[in-house]
Amino acid sequence: MYKKYLYCLSNFNNFILYKMKIVIRTVFFHIICIFIFALFYYYFRDDFKTQIKEEFTILDYIFLSTTIQASVGFTDIYPIGFYGKLIMTIQQLVMIMTHVFTIYIFTI
Repeated sequence: MYKKYLYCLSNFNNFILYKMKIVIRTVFFHIICIFIFALFYYYFRDDFKTQIKEEFTILDYIFLSTTIQASVGFTDIYPIGFYGKLIMTIQQLVMIMTHVFTIYIFTI
């Protein structure tokens, strides 16, 4: 009986470790996406506008990328050009697909 308990406990621990690896990879993926898209936003900074200030720093674009990745979408910066809208749409699609895959993996 004791061996059976240890075997079940071992399988449960392996299952938890497997799921935690998925969580850590997903969080790491989101952080990398935030910084990559912030760099894209910074590179195409002429395609973005705000009513509050004229010049943006890289921190402003990291904030924009974080609000998009977290699906909050509440920021002062908005796209006015084609490339700004395209990059923002791509980030939103990446974020949605990541959530879909993560939910699918956790329900298996």
